[in-house]
Amino acid sequence: MPRLKLKLKKVADKKARKRSHSLTVRPRASSNFVDPVKELLMVRISDEIEKRQLTQMHAAKLLGVSQPRISNLMRGLTENFTIDTLVQWSGELGIKLKIDTESGAGLKSMFAWLDDSEKAIPYYTRLIALNPTDAESHWKRAHAYHQRGQYDLSVGDYARAMELDPSLQYLRINRAQSFICLGQFAAAFLDCDQLISQTEDVSTLSWSYITRASAHQALGNFEAALAEYEKAIESDPASAAPYFHRACLHEQMKKWKRAREDFSKVVELEPDNMQARQHLQQVGKQRGDKRDDE
Repeated sequence: MPRLKLKLKKVADKKARKRSHSLTVRPRASSNFVDPVKELLMVRISDEIEKRQLTQMHAAKLLGVSQPRISNLMRGLTENFTIDTLVQWSGELGIKLKIDTESGAGLKSMFAWLDDSEKAIPYYTRLIALNPTDAESHWKRAHAYHQRGQYDLSVGDYARAMELDPSLQYLRINRAQSFICLGQFAAAFLDCDQLISQTEDVSTLSWSYITRASAHQALGNFEAALAEYEKAIESDPASAAPYFHRACLHEQMKKWKRAREDFSKVVELEPDNMQARQHLQQVGKQRGDKRDDE
């Protein structure tokens, strides 16, 4: 079974653009923790089957199941499997599974594993080959492309996913972030503006303003970025995200007091946010060494 696999003036500006973008945590389509775990296991099992060059019939005999079950596995149909079944198959194939208790757990870490894995792109490419109209596989591959710096390809997949499923318009945020990394700021602003004019969802609205702020930061327009973050906070006061990104900008501007205030707000909203706590410690050290440029 073969595997289906505004230009900135200075280099420093390009680096700043990427740093600004890297702060953004993109929204995901699902809050279900089970599906990404199953998907992770299915990636490992299908990889092992291909590595051994097993046909679906041979894999089925090895695992003591029917060939259609293997077909469903290779097509990525997570709803057809339980975690117990997939763990059992992993054991029968000699796949070693490791539970990471140090890096934290949760939906974000599961998706991060798939996004960062070099196996993610060919995996979703295979699913798309089997079902070209699967919008979910397109946007997941787009995320993986973005993580690997292939921004032009991520833009294409986000567009295709929204074409296949018009309800996924929030992906304009994600596509805008890819546009920012490409230096195509006009396109990024357009995507955000269209969402702002259409959506009634406060989270989507807030993220649209955050992404506009990221574009302004990449262009060096810090005051404009701060104004966008203020709009993001007004749109969704209960969200920690705009406070976190604004705090990072305050750090960049060496506004230590304001950075501390925003990071403190993040911790108030999300007590388990270790990243914000680490930033708070760093800001505290800076404030001890230097005066704020207020």
